Amino acid sequence: MRALKYILLIVLIFIIGSSIYIATLEANYDIKRSRTIKVPVEVIFEEINDFKNWKNWGPWIEMDSTIIATYPEITNGVGASYSWTGKEGTGSMKTISVIPNKEIIQQIDFGSGSTPEVYWEFNEIENGTEVTWGMRGKNSFSEKLYWFFNDGIEKNMNPMYDRGLELLDIHLTKQMEIHSFNFKGVVDYGGGFYLYQTTSCKMDMVDDKMENMFNNVTQFMAENTIEIYGNPFILYHKWDEANNTTMFSTCMPVNERIITTGDVLTGFMEPVKTFKTVFTGDYRFSNEAWVAAYKEIANQGIIALENGESFEIFKIRPQDTANPTKWVTEIYVPIN
Repeated sequence: MRALKYILLIVLIFIIGSSIYIATLEANYDIKRSRTIKVPVEVIFEEINDFKNWKNWGPWIEMDSTIIATYPEITNGVGASYSWTGKEGTGSMKTISVIPNKEIIQQIDFGSGSTPEVYWEFNEIENGTEVTWGMRGKNSFSEKLYWFFNDGIEKNMNPMYDRGLELLDIHLTKQMEIHSFNFKGVVDYGGGFYLYQTTSCKMDMVDDKMENMFNNVTQFMAENTIEIYGNPFILYHKWDEANNTTMFSTCMPVNERIITTGDVLTGFMEPVKTFKTVFTGDYRFSNEAWVAAYKEIANQGIIALENGESFEIFKIRPQDTANPTKWVTEIYVPIN
């Protein structure tokens, strides 16, 4: 009997001591993980800012296939929210603060009494974005007790955040590959006046040359208060794959003939019958679009105009949206 009393006393001392120790543990926490994703910051921000997108990369789906998410009318921006149920219980989250392309702060509720902040930080770097996903809050005594016997909050949350960022990277990288070609067929292009610069170069220099030339024409128009009358386009005078050379002009349409001096000139395109293809996607797939256009022309028994100057019009550009899957380019091949 006396031994039992000693055992009970020891157990009581252990419980009291453990409780005091757990109570003295740091309550505040701030856990976060980061990953560099080679996707424009605007695209990543839009993906994360809408809770409906989280099903595309949320790591908890791998952990619990029974999770069912419920979405209200507003799922993006300040005031957005969603809730879920699963084998581990229920929870909800809402967005409380947004700085576009910089930061998102959300509040999560696991039903435990505390409501920690979940935060996202976006740092634009060369050729990509550094994405930080974190959670900060204050543990109650019961939560400290739970984490004490379950290896701590960081050891539990860090792998999930790492996996989530990995899945986000995989998902968005695949999204950037999406592109399509839509053949519109034979159309009459009306032509018109344009301001332009022309150059000849190796094919691998086209992008750099094109950007500088468009900037030159744009600057000239701004300095002379000339309005653009349509969408920018490139006019291909020569495309010699055998010798890896090309000759092209970067053109800005205007509504009348303009007398110019210097490097920026005025041109006029005569009305021409063309085969039109609409290419949607990143410019790195543009060669596929041109190949597809010429293949479709041949399939339809149409004859491309010998020595005809093909051109492409940029309808939706990087200046309009950072998401390359939404860029739209119209390809025109002159035909007989």
